Amino acid sequence: MLKGIHIKNFKCFEKLDISLRNINVLTGINGMGKSTVIQSLLLLRQSFDRERGIRGLSLNGEYVRLGTAQDVLYEKAVDETVGFGIDSDLGNMSFQFRYIPDSDYLPVDRADTGSPAFELWGNSFAYLSAYRIEPLELYRITNEENVNRREFGTNGEFAIQYLGIHGDDKVINSNVVINDKLGDSLGNQTRIWMDRIAPGVSPKVLLNLQNRTSELRYEFIEGKEKTNSYKSINVGFGITYVLPLIVSLLAAKTGDLIMIENPEAHIHPAGQRMLGELIARAGAGGVQLLVETHSDHIMNGIRLAVKRNQIEGEKVNVFYFYKDCNDEYRHKYVKPEIYPDGRLSCWPEGFFDEWDKALYELI
Repeated sequence: MLKGIHIKNFKCFEKLDISLRNINVLTGINGMGKSTVIQSLLLLRQSFDRERGIRGLSLNGEYVRLGTAQDVLYEKAVDETVGFGIDSDLGNMSFQFRYIPDSDYLPVDRADTGSPAFELWGNSFAYLSAYRIEPLELYRITNEENVNRREFGTNGEFAIQYLGIHGDDKVINSNVVINDKLGDSLGNQTRIWMDRIAPGVSPKVLLNLQNRTSELRYEFIEGKEKTNSYKSINVGFGITYVLPLIVSLLAAKTGDLIMIENPEAHIHPAGQRMLGELIARAGAGGVQLLVETHSDHIMNGIRLAVKRNQIEGEKVNVFYFYKDCNDEYRHKYVKPEIYPDGRLSCWPEGFFDEWDKALYELI
């Protein structure tokens, strides 16, 4: 499990040091640095994948495309170097990269590689971007070996294929399993959580290995009856958008690292709250998550999970990023703690308080 991240002269951060827990919720208004924290890890991952080791920082690749060095160097940097560090159960590693303004590849200037076996480099890694799959007639599929390693793609496009192949597999993380007469298979638990997030919806996957395509359809549960199945293009956008999240969280195992951007996108507030609970329960089972969100409903789902003893508050980090106008507008964060009853230790200005502000104006 990752224990900490260190950032130097990267995008909006002159210097950032944060400690990590099982669940790490990154919040704040737009442009405060939430994505930057996730991108620091993604850059190291894609740089490692490119050369099977980190000899330089690849700014454009499979996970992120950030332009050239001059696009990512901290604007007020005193020394023109970019640095990243990671603390882990397995040891620590840090890198400093040389600044070449017009290049999208920054050579390593100094490195302390520590242990090479970080979760970030292994097959226990998943990243789901804010641009997830949309309803389509057919989806492409990848090599079964990649799917078996739970490589779902940055948009989650291969999660459908994984569900089709591994739907009968048992969900390993008992913390996310809902007791049900149909059992704890991935397919059934996906159906249950999908029903909690989008009531009545039951996904159905059809694989065509010859044509290298998968088809996603949905049935609807109406009382004790099922409707006909409908193509995803004829069903609400958000239902397909959330499916890869559910599959990745249910398929995750102890020690996995999952990074998710905007899990709440296109989901009704009640469904967002259920998704927050699923995230918390996955974390309670030893999965580590970095979640960037603007949703107080996701946040409340996690807080309620703490109150219901589904996860300990000590396993949850909440970071609220902001600009400090009293310190040359440097980007910083506040870290409210979650008490056992779900309350927060503090409530910074701008932290999920827009409802209260609007209600005050309405009154």
